[in-house]
Amino acid sequence: MRAMMVSTLLLSFALPITIPPVQAQTRLPRTSPSEQQVNQINRSLQQEQRQLRSEEQYQIDRNQLRQSIDRQRTFANPSPPARFRTCPAGSVGC
Repeated sequence: MRAMMVSTLLLSFALPITIPPVQAQTRLPRTSPSEQQVNQINRSLQQEQRQLRSEEQYQIDRNQLRQSIDRQRTFANPSPPARFRTCPAGSVGC
């Protein structure tokens, strides 16, 4: 009885080592032509969306820069304050 338990115990450790594990499938199934076409269309749409977002961001940055330049021009050199003429009588100009 004891010999049987020892042999069962040894086999329980030895058996998993001798039997190779089942190999996982390493290749994916091929895609059909229609599925390839759908994937290509999706990639094209994503590329167009990225390009559109890029162009929109460029336009936003350009408008912000233009506004910044306009503000600098407006507030950089304000018109001089009105002067009261205090020229002496008979002078041509001050």
